Amino acid sequence: MIAACEPQVVPVDVEVQLFSEGAPFAHEGVPVQLSDAAGSATYEASTDAAGIAKFNVLPGSYSASSTYKVAVDGKRVAYNGSNNAILVAAVNEEPFRIDLSKVESRQLVIKELYFGGCPKNEGTGAYSNDSYVIVYNNSDMDADATDLVFGFLAPYNGHAANKFIDTEGKLIYENQDWVPAAGAIWSFTSSVIIPAYSQVVVAIFGGIDHTATATASVNLADASYYWMSNSNVAQYTNAKYAVSDAIPVNHYLTSFPFNKGNAWVLSNNAPGFFIGNMSKAENERICGDTANFDLTNGTTDVGWCVKFPKASVVGAVEVFSASNVEKSNARFTSDINTGYVAITNQKGYTVYRNVDKEATEALPENAGKLVYNYAGGTEDVNGSTDPSGIDAEASIAAGAHIIYAQTNDSGKDFHQRKVSSLKK
Repeated sequence: MIAACEPQVVPVDVEVQLFSEGAPFAHEGVPVQLSDAAGSATYEASTDAAGIAKFNVLPGSYSASSTYKVAVDGKRVAYNGSNNAILVAAVNEEPFRIDLSKVESRQLVIKELYFGGCPKNEGTGAYSNDSYVIVYNNSDMDADATDLVFGFLAPYNGHAANKFIDTEGKLIYENQDWVPAAGAIWSFTSSVIIPAYSQVVVAIFGGIDHTATATASVNLADASYYWMSNSNVAQYTNAKYAVSDAIPVNHYLTSFPFNKGNAWVLSNNAPGFFIGNMSKAENERICGDTANFDLTNGTTDVGWCVKFPKASVVGAVEVFSASNVEKSNARFTSDINTGYVAITNQKGYTVYRNVDKEATEALPENAGKLVYNYAGGTEDVNGSTDPSGIDAEASIAAGAHIIYAQTNDSGKDFHQRKVSSLKK
């Protein structure tokens, strides 16, 4: 008697198609993983031009997932999705589906802004030629900062009379597509790539070792730093423009002034500072075209403002003077920034971005590297501190990767730091 043969189970062809926002995600080369229910086998394939990944597996229950990351116009865009209910039969006529969720975040953020000056070695007053800004790549992908620009809004101080506020207490440009940039807009003059979880330091005035003049200040004479140079700006003749030979010429920035003056005027107690994304050529065009000027702040070249496009703003910090908060008004519109961070100037304090605790702790490479009990804020002197409790600089020194908060609320994103992060 011949025993009956059991049907042989053979692999079958299976397709998995990606979708996003209800439409096919037609991108070639996106990795897709397919795992069996027992977790004993995982297969990987890449999508074709239609966004379809093809597998050859045994019938059974599977789960599929896909992650795709890309940098677009200064944003880190991540697409993530899964399907845990895939039942592969002997014949599968339609592709199985994965719906991808789209998550956007800015790659480049203002990590720290120092502008208030510090105590002099002797006597009263403060030393204030040592301003700088740190731009940080808040992602796990290299960021192209070549077209990054720097500026601030009128009025120079948050507590100054604001001619842009109408009779109802609203900004006249709240529902417009621009904000009033003052003074000048600065641009890089060479290609700038910032690696993942890394930063660049830009000296605003003196690219020198300021500690030689004021020990509480900072050393900005570093070959890796950049400098807002006056070398190509004839009207900027103020003596505070000085640079060390350590900073290479290709690390010089240039500006396109539209206000009269012998230096860029950055408030030393309450600026509305921003970074934007704009080509050098476009920057020069909008700063030189009087048709793009707004005269609300003044009809002469002392008060002219440039209508800087909101769509080009990629980061902002609204700073109020700690002693003038009640007199202050927001300069950024609510679609760019809400809230403010207060600071006391002339103390050597900086505005420093808070850590995104949940996102930073979730990075697997940070295990055992995060340093807690942060004590660098000024909460003890009527200031603020980082609510995450993570000491970002100590953690970075220990090899951790930091992800900073991005809520577009300066009051939640920043705190007043006692000492510049450059002094460690």
